[in-house]
Amino acid sequence: MSKAKYVLEVVEYCINEVDNLPEIIHIGYMKGKFKTKKDAVTYYDRHNPHMRSLNAFGDYISDWDPNTKLLYIVREDYLIKSTIDCFSVEDNTEIKMAEIGVLNVQMF
Repeated sequence: MSKAKYVLEVVEYCINEVDNLPEIIHIGYMKGKFKTKKDAVTYYDRHNPHMRSLNAFGDYISDWDPNTKLLYIVREDYLIKSTIDCFSVEDNTEIKMAEIGVLNVQMF
């Protein structure tokens, strides 16, 4: 089985308390792994029907979610340590691997 090539990076938009300016904070990477960028977009879109497509502008970056203040970016997976649960915990790569007894990365 080939390795997954893409992950979703999660960043948060907030206001810096010191100078009252907006800043972007890296939160982590989702535990889901994707074979293609399109797979990552489809996964995001399915779980965020209240938002525009993650790739609405062709840049593989979502809009800021007005409720969570989070933004998602499709990134190439260079053995990235993922720390954020997927939109559905059952989609976490580690859980999928344990279910099928595979040590390789399971992809969506």
